[in-house]
Amino acid sequence: MIRIAVADDDLSIHEKLLLYLSRFEMKYDYDIQAEYFASCEELAEKINKGSRFDLIFLDIEFSGMNGTEFGTMLRRKMKNYETQIVFISSVENHAMELFRIRPIEFLIKPIKEEEFRRCMLSYMDYYGCSDTFLEYTLDNIRHRIRSSEVLYLESDRKKAIFHTKRGIFSSYGKISDIIRDDKEHFICISRGLYVNIDHIIDATAKVVRLSDDSGLYISRGCQSYVRDRLAGI
Repeated sequence: MIRIAVADDDLSIHEKLLLYLSRFEMKYDYDIQAEYFASCEELAEKINKGSRFDLIFLDIEFSGMNGTEFGTMLRRKMKNYETQIVFISSVENHAMELFRIRPIEFLIKPIKEEEFRRCMLSYMDYYGCSDTFLEYTLDNIRHRIRSSEVLYLESDRKKAIFHTKRGIFSSYGKISDIIRDDKEHFICISRGLYVNIDHIIDATAKVVRLSDDSGLYISRGCQSYVRDRLAGI
């Protein structure tokens, strides 16, 4: 089941997305459960009480807590980097301030159904099947770890060092072989250092900051590549 939240103080948006989601669910045979909120405060309260959402369609302009404030709270205070956000707005000039929240999409009102459908299909292709795994060898035994658990990989001669949410370990092998089937989730920021893009919460020209608050330097030779790659997300 895909759990979706829609937060917008315009009830006509609720009605429109309810219709779009219903059609999408029927056409593509997905099991979708959606809840609708008129304010960011209502949504925050629901999450604080234990509700979990896979995807949030979040308006930016509210009279109270606005969408960017909620997104920042979700990422920084709640430490939630798994829930994906699609911002919706009637204006287009929010791109830079939204980077640190890492939304997956930005929809402009009035929302057209084809744009909504494209957004949902993109989510399903990339995040809906996000339980991908990396394989590695340890003590002559093949192991697997979820890609989402890995913050970054570091090369140390013939070993690959895994920096994960739960700790650090190493195995023999090349990083290029380990991430071979999951390259879209990782970005090389310096020689032998591959970062999981989904864990990047901030970036400057020289440093990326990850969801565990660690900062990693981008080598001079990789700076333009990293900038272009992150800009395309």
